[in-house]
Amino acid sequence: MKKALATFVSMRTAHVNNMALEACVAFLLAEELDADDNVPFVADALRHIQGVRDKTEGDYITTVVPQYSVVEFQNHFQLTPTQVEELITSLEPVNWNFTRRKWPLRNIILSSLWTLTTLESYRDVAERFQTSKSVICDHLHEFCALLTEHFSHKIRWPKGAEAEASVAGFSWAGLPGTLCAVGSRHVPIDKPQGVPEPEAYLNAKQFYSINLMAFCDHAGRFVHVNAEHPGGWHNSQVFQMTEVGKALQEDPQALLTDHHLVGDATFPLFEYLLTPFPDFGDLVVKKGRYNWRIFSTLKVIQNAFRVLLSRFHRLKSLQMHSIAKTSTAVKACCILHNMCLETNNPVQLDDTDCDTVLQEPFHLLPNGHSGSLGGISKRQDIVASLGRKRPQDIM
Repeated sequence: MKKALATFVSMRTAHVNNMALEACVAFLLAEELDADDNVPFVADALRHIQGVRDKTEGDYITTVVPQYSVVEFQNHFQLTPTQVEELITSLEPVNWNFTRRKWPLRNIILSSLWTLTTLESYRDVAERFQTSKSVICDHLHEFCALLTEHFSHKIRWPKGAEAEASVAGFSWAGLPGTLCAVGSRHVPIDKPQGVPEPEAYLNAKQFYSINLMAFCDHAGRFVHVNAEHPGGWHNSQVFQMTEVGKALQEDPQALLTDHHLVGDATFPLFEYLLTPFPDFGDLVVKKGRYNWRIFSTLKVIQNAFRVLLSRFHRLKSLQMHSIAKTSTAVKACCILHNMCLETNNPVQLDDTDCDTVLQEPFHLLPNGHSGSLGGISKRQDIVASLGRKRPQDIM
């Protein structure tokens, strides 16, 4: 062990970047170290080797990035090179608050995209882009703020042709008139500072989070997002506080025009928001078929969240004490998600979804109810209209 450490330290001091010596270090590490017991040391060694290589090869942005193919570029930054150029063109004229900006805008955008895409420590990101951790953090906050301000149109409520396409797209689930699906995910945060009730952000799984409530169309594109409220709040409470929830309470027709949303059992049943029947194991066939269609529709929003978290791993560990900055970063990732859909950029989905936090069904809450009269009536009408089971219902 001491021999391996001495060899590695001497190489670190000399800044040697040689493939043969790297192989020697790897051999010594494998031979002398138990990987299970020395993961931090091995990770640090590998980071150093890669860091030395990057510095020897030249500046990462000007030397390495131009060598990437379009696919490689997207894998690292999620957006295409063309989309990054569009960001530069749109944001360059903006009066940046960071008045002493020393970096070119391209560096700021690429480093911010890299930071949001990976779970590398801020220190490691700074080493990759040959700057300091504070610069990476400051520019990340600034980039997210500018993105949410100047690209908010990337998240828009479906109207006209977009609304018709979404309703038609959801028709595969057999629930006519569905415009959007609504759901929520919990974004982990550090214990918040500067808020009246920090413990309100402690959710049922006993970690601090904010509730990301999102509405999506048939293609998984976010059409409205809210990432401001505590993880300890119930979905029904957060829903009422969203702009969509408030608008629906005032005039549902202005937003939906005879269509409806679909949500899970944590949301209240209304004529404009359909939810599943409570299942105690004794549902009649048609009610069970109705629930199956609800759950099929909800898979769209569930998959949208999974894609979002698979693209932007930083959402699993933002490490921002400010709720305002955290909310802005989450919204920025949702905007970037929609931009990725514009270019059909595929993503390798993560196997785990640890941010799912179970909540009580709305009708079981102390202030809950079984649904509005309009909602109950509409749900019963849909159940009555369901005919024989289609072939795809069996699959």
